[in-house]
Amino acid sequence: MPPNKTVTPSRTQSYIYPQGMAAYLRTNRIGSACRIPLNDNLGRGTALTPIPGRQIVALQRCYQFVGRTENWLYDHLRFVPRHNPIVLCDALLNRDEFPELQTWCFNWSIMRRVWHRLAKNHLYPSERQRLKRLAPCVLHSHFGTQAVTDYVLHRTLNVPWVVSFYGADVYEGPQAERQRTYARLFDETARVLALGPVMKEQLERLGCPEEKITIHPLGVDVEDLPSEPRILKRGEPLRVLFAGTFREKKGIHCLIEAAAMAQRAGLRLKLELVGDSAGKPGDRETKDEVYHQIRRLGLEDLVTHRSFLSFRELVALALRSHVFVAPSVTAATGDAEGTPFVLQQMMATGMPAISTVHSDIPYLFGKHSHLLVPERDARAIAGRLQRYVDDPDTLVADGAALRDQIRRAFDVRKCAAQLSDLYDAIR
Repeated sequence: MPPNKTVTPSRTQSYIYPQGMAAYLRTNRIGSACRIPLNDNLGRGTALTPIPGRQIVALQRCYQFVGRTENWLYDHLRFVPRHNPIVLCDALLNRDEFPELQTWCFNWSIMRRVWHRLAKNHLYPSERQRLKRLAPCVLHSHFGTQAVTDYVLHRTLNVPWVVSFYGADVYEGPQAERQRTYARLFDETARVLALGPVMKEQLERLGCPEEKITIHPLGVDVEDLPSEPRILKRGEPLRVLFAGTFREKKGIHCLIEAAAMAQRAGLRLKLELVGDSAGKPGDRETKDEVYHQIRRLGLEDLVTHRSFLSFRELVALALRSHVFVAPSVTAATGDAEGTPFVLQQMMATGMPAISTVHSDIPYLFGKHSHLLVPERDARAIAGRLQRYVDDPDTLVADGAALRDQIRRAFDVRKCAAQLSDLYDAIR
């Protein structure tokens, strides 16, 4: 039997906070719907008209918008000042939840597919004309794996090219293969964005010139997120929360082992796992292994699993929980985190977090990186849980410190303004 109740995910649900809580509540009332207009036969999306004060178009390129675990991109782009960040994608998802940004989704008609096969080095004529009318000042490709398909688009636009990397696109797979894949990309781009200093170093190892790399973190709308101190009352169990894809690099097995250790030591706790497999090879196997581990350790009554939730539901659950755990590890394939955005958001709610010395997570924690534990160290995670039970005041103190860290170093408005400055600098 799986741990407690499993909630089947809706196709439109997402657990990553897409927009400010107030805005989310305004646009997600029960029974409300957002109609997306059709813009002729080129694709679906919002009307491509200038936004007052943001007439200069910065074309954003990604495969899908807004994907279930990539809503951080939506939140980041909607705060960009001085530029109109129009999104060009192949799949348009969840627009009823994320309606603000202007989008253009390729319509993969039969004629377009035939053209693409016969004229791989040229854009479809009507798309080329439309792009010329938009006259973007910059092309910004999100994910290195997407960028290597955008050479024709870049050549057609003939504007400065920015590429952002986010995690697996930097770390996963043989390094020599990634060096070959990205060699041309690093040569043609004007700027390459890394989420933190560890990712910057890895991009240099892959062959990107140091002078082209800028550290540009994702920001959180801290002021619009609800927050409150986490208080452990006498006699109640410590409520522990994990949210993320069931994937090896998320380190869920370490958290399960830590929960078992804590229970054997006499701690009363409840563990909520929020998330699911997401279709990537290995995800399903990871989920099966997590379920098997829970049964093997006899933790069925301790662990509750919920599939992907709307972020409104996740925030409500987080505010009822005491500790967030993000036990990230480096996978056997080399896959690693960038900076887990849900970790940033949970920290912003005033929630103490247990995470690992992994990738650029120490960059997120800043001067509080002493709170991190080593990768794959279940005993260290259990020790931190024990500390919070023995000294509940540290829940409040650590939560306040981490919220302040996100507010000072990763405010979404400051980060988005820096992106706009970067666009201006390379024009």
